[in-house]
Amino acid sequence: MSFAAIGLAIRGWRIARNTMAAGMAARSNCEATRLPSKMTFRCLFTMLAVVLAAPAFAAPKTAVFPFDLHDTSQDGELVPVLNPEDVRRLKVVADELKSLMSKDGRFEVVDLTPLAAEIDKASPYNQCDGCEVPIAAKAGADLVVTGFVDKFSDSLISLQLFVRDVKKSELKQSMSVAIIGNTDELWLHGLSWLWRNKLKPQDPPK
Repeated sequence: MSFAAIGLAIRGWRIARNTMAAGMAARSNCEATRLPSKMTFRCLFTMLAVVLAAPAFAAPKTAVFPFDLHDTSQDGELVPVLNPEDVRRLKVVADELKSLMSKDGRFEVVDLTPLAAEIDKASPYNQCDGCEVPIAAKAGADLVVTGFVDKFSDSLISLQLFVRDVKKSELKQSMSVAIIGNTDELWLHGLSWLWRNKLKPQDPPK
């Protein structure tokens, strides 16, 4: 091989080497350019995953006990006999309260069916000063609501609600409303007023 051929071969090798090095550098620069974008995406994805995995607002588990009734017309009777319609309305308003609390979403109403016999035995709850608390605790409740209807006559009835903190065994709220009349609609209207104005958590001002 002549010296000229050898020189051309060496020159070609150098060109090829420089071209390869430039290509590798360009690739490295390209990856370096893309890296922040990938890191940003990964960080955003991680933050989103944390937000999605974080527990949502935990609505307090709430036990709504059957409501009690005191009919003054039965005072002095050895065995008070309650009007079946009044007893039925007790369930109507208690069920309506459960429905309102569940639909609101800021309460989780617990099922008390397994404790029905114990609940019935311990009533009336307006006379036992918080004896509903240990029963509610068995149901896993954070709050317990009891209701009491004081019937003075068919034209004057008082509906009262009491809310206790199960863990602290403290009375958190007590409220009452006068019901002028003795129909399902009037009882439900009284309950609705208590819910809107006393019991329902108020939305923060905008």
